[in-house]
Amino acid sequence: MRQVWSLNEDWKFYYGDLVDTNYDAVHKERYSNPHWIKSGNHGIAKWGYDDSDWIDVRIPHDFVLERGEYDMLVPASHGSLKKGVGWYRRAFMLTEDIASKRLTIEFDGVFRNCSIWVNGHYVGGHLSGYTSFAYDITEVVHAKEPNVVAVRVDASEFEGWWYEGGGIYRDVRLVMTDSLRISHWGTFVKAELDSNENKALVVIETEVDSHYEKDVAFKLQSVIMGPDGELAGEAITSTNISADDSLTLKQSVTLEAPCLWSTDSPNLYTLKSMLFIGDDVVDRYETVFGVRTIAFDAERGFLLNGQPLKLKGVCCHEDHAGVGMAVPAAVNEFRIQRLKEMGCNAYRTSHNPPAPSVLEACDRLGMLVIDEVRQTDATSEGLSQLRSLIRRDRNHPSIILWSLGNEEMNIQGKDAGVRILHAMQKLAHKLDPSRKCTYGMNADWLPLTQYHEENGFHIDVHGFNYMMRRNWDAYDQFHKAYPVKPFIGTENASTLSTRGVYRKSCTDRSLNISEHGKATVIWSNPEREGLISAYGETYPLWGAQPEEAWKAAAEHDFVAGLFVWTGFDYRGETFPYEWPSVISRYGIMDLCGFPKDIYYYYQARWTSQPVLHLLPHWNWQGSEGELIDVWAFSNMEEVELFLNGNSAGRRAVPEHGHAEWQVVYEAGELMACGYRNGELVLTEVVATTGEPAQILLSSERTALIADNEDVCIVQAAIADAAGRIVPNADTPLTFSVEGPGEIIGTGNGNPESHEDDKLPCRSAFQGLCQVLVRVNGAGGDIRLIAEAEGVKRGELAIHIVPSGKTPLASALRTAELIPMGTGRRDAADGGV
Repeated sequence: MRQVWSLNEDWKFYYGDLVDTNYDAVHKERYSNPHWIKSGNHGIAKWGYDDSDWIDVRIPHDFVLERGEYDMLVPASHGSLKKGVGWYRRAFMLTEDIASKRLTIEFDGVFRNCSIWVNGHYVGGHLSGYTSFAYDITEVVHAKEPNVVAVRVDASEFEGWWYEGGGIYRDVRLVMTDSLRISHWGTFVKAELDSNENKALVVIETEVDSHYEKDVAFKLQSVIMGPDGELAGEAITSTNISADDSLTLKQSVTLEAPCLWSTDSPNLYTLKSMLFIGDDVVDRYETVFGVRTIAFDAERGFLLNGQPLKLKGVCCHEDHAGVGMAVPAAVNEFRIQRLKEMGCNAYRTSHNPPAPSVLEACDRLGMLVIDEVRQTDATSEGLSQLRSLIRRDRNHPSIILWSLGNEEMNIQGKDAGVRILHAMQKLAHKLDPSRKCTYGMNADWLPLTQYHEENGFHIDVHGFNYMMRRNWDAYDQFHKAYPVKPFIGTENASTLSTRGVYRKSCTDRSLNISEHGKATVIWSNPEREGLISAYGETYPLWGAQPEEAWKAAAEHDFVAGLFVWTGFDYRGETFPYEWPSVISRYGIMDLCGFPKDIYYYYQARWTSQPVLHLLPHWNWQGSEGELIDVWAFSNMEEVELFLNGNSAGRRAVPEHGHAEWQVVYEAGELMACGYRNGELVLTEVVATTGEPAQILLSSERTALIADNEDVCIVQAAIADAAGRIVPNADTPLTFSVEGPGEIIGTGNGNPESHEDDKLPCRSAFQGLCQVLVRVNGAGGDIRLIAEAEGVKRGELAIHIVPSGKTPLASALRTAELIPMGTGRRDAADGGV
């Protein structure tokens, strides 16, 4: 029976390269690194190697962020953090019954160019930092003595042009199966609705491998469980498989009155695939899927379950405060939930395959996805990366398009580009005929499309990045030239803003504009030129303000939607600034997921809920008598503004815009009143606060699952005595925990902060910072404490609840019994 054990815990890590690999090696007396001379000769991957000076780490792990070495000589586009090479080691024990089975080690992602060794044997290497991979290690493991995995990671080279981290930054598993097993990523489920949506035909393809040395008769039972947990249908196939062979079985199941997956009702089914030899179940494999239809229409845009749905999307890199690229699953869910609350319904995995936990969150929460390959390439390596992406991800109902790449200026308008894109799309259609492909094209859409068409390449759904040279007629021009071709805005806006910053300050350090920035940045408000403020008035030459980008997509049914660059800030791409800026300012939210003001512009346009948001804050002591720009993002028809009870006027809210006033500052209270059809719907108040007096800790989650991996994301706010957040406070805070938890990182969203994300202290930025707490025990309560000089400390209780299942990592460690005579304790033995 298949068992899966997490290998996320109990790793040892060494920063730097190791040139001496000859521990316990053949010819070790003659060579310092004889690992290629004889089989099993790699000493770092052997029991007994002295790693006592290595540090203890837990996966996911980003060693670049953990080291936190900022260096102005490292490109700001990569976050100015030093990269390098690192080594990981982990040991585990296997009982004889486990060692006699098939064993596979699975990596969801290692950045990058890694080499894997087990018990001195080279298992394999993997180039890309973004694709998942697995190796069968059956023949090189043993029972009754420790097994050692060693991983060399070379993160010194870049794959993208943003911060990418380094290390084993996604989950690792050990999978045990019988010699008859379902292949890695071996199921493909396609659900086809009938015309009345009363029934769904579910077609199941299951790949089966046999490592038996004789023919085997077996049975495949495929059971489908509905969203309610009840049996929805099943199919049974009996057949034979030859020795050391593979085959693919095809089955079909009809679902009556299927529950459809949608962005509002993300209903999920579970396929349980079981292999029987005689009456014994020898493998069990689960696949989550959904029943829905997707289509792109040249006139109606995108259709989900037959109904037009405007895609309100964002592009995102996987980078978060406190953890860098090593984002735990709970944090990815937090980020997707934040986007949903904004009204976002689509997510582009820019510009690489995502962590599996991102897609799992999108499935559960109802977020549509464009899943993107890292590079447009049809070499053996390039196609293998595309194959890996599609085979791993094709059962996710959230995915609506495969993206074949992004802005490949070297090839997109050349014959080589035509051949490469054609080969990639052909492979994608073969691996998944149920979805279309797109490609994020920048520059001149019409000439490039004409070139592709004339040379025989026809992309399924055109993806257009930006409206170059701010050509607001570009969508109409393309639709007129190619009226039967569907398209989407795959990357739009690139509006720049900084949370909570509205004026220049004498403490500003970031106004070091690059030469590229000087040539291409647009300051739409000359009064704030040089400052990327929270008003969102700054963008690159190719970009636009939110109102402009959304208007272009919203006013045409034939535009399937748009994807804003970006949902969150991320390290690197500090345009238009250079050092000391280390974080981008493109996000609708900052690196912590704290909303910027423009978040509420999108929420007002993308949701049906009443929205009224005022900016800026009203703490402008020393500016009495000066004019302050006051804006309201709202979906009200009209907004009236009051300062200390006196009306500053009622303004109509433009269909795609915002209301604004200029108000002479005096301390007190700003109040906005939103009206529809002349009726007051809601009010919003922004008041001058008192001095910092207390720390308020809050989290949307008050309980964590006791799996040693769940994470609570906590907001720490500096507030006055009345409990109002002080919006310009920069108070330094110190955090500590009591109970079964640990702090894994902090952040504040400040694009210029060089504070260590891994230390339990952080300065507030515009009144806020964030701390991430991971469960580290079986039960009880965690108490998070935040302290700062001169203010009342904050406390937050986080309850730990049982997970309802045996922790997978613990299940493996129960077998870690070192036999007598093994020798001294190995430093990577996982606590044995």
